[in-house]
Amino acid sequence: MSKMIQYFRGKLGYTILNASYEGYDEPEAHGRHEPDIVARDSDEILHLAEAKLGEDLSSSTTEEQFLDFSNRVMPETDIPIPFHIIVYAGDKQNLIDKLRQLGLEQKIDDRIKILTL
Repeated sequence: MSKMIQYFRGKLGYTILNASYEGYDEPEAHGRHEPDIVARDSDEILHLAEAKLGEDLSSSTTEEQFLDFSNRVMPETDIPIPFHIIVYAGDKQNLIDKLRQLGLEQKIDDRIKILTL
């Protein structure tokens, strides 16, 4: 989680609003679940992030999270909220296959950003 926070803050320049990590308030639910990180960019757009490791990619909870988090919009402006998914490099194809299975393939590189460790 700390690498995700460092990436968002250092590389992307985002402000971390909430995180499932020591020193931060826990994120609130966006849909049925809480993301690992909620951040804001310099344009005031929210970003959600979720880390998934190995077997976790095939759980029903993960499917719900992907569907919920990839369809969020900012209530005041209807601007789509980008959703970042972090996986090990070896799991990237499994993630793409899962997103395809859920009908989310067209959102990859648009609303869904895939990051690898």
